[in-house]
Amino acid sequence: MSVSHQAIIAKMKEELQALDASSNEAEVKAKVYAIRSLADLILATEEKQSDQNLNKQVANTPPTTDITDVEARMMGIKVPKKPSTEPNILEEDDANGDSIFDF
Repeated sequence: MSVSHQAIIAKMKEELQALDASSNEAEVKAKVYAIRSLADLILATEEKQSDQNLNKQVANTPPTTDITDVEARMMGIKVPKKPSTEPNILEEDDANGDSIFDF
């Protein structure tokens, strides 16, 4: 059974009117506490609804099974090194190219 926000707000307005008529400090604190409780009730129902929506979204999302190379290494799986796409050419004036004798 769910109580509408309008019903809670109407009760808050009643408490505010009673708060205006209160002269005793204890009555004022009691009314303020009642208003706060009603506000917390509205916030709690909104949070619960957003949590339910989030749970539905998570449930509808298919699980991913792809793991990164870093995760695979952390699990002890040997990951082959990918060949570098950039050539390893020396950028010096006296270098001849890809020779192992280029210093």
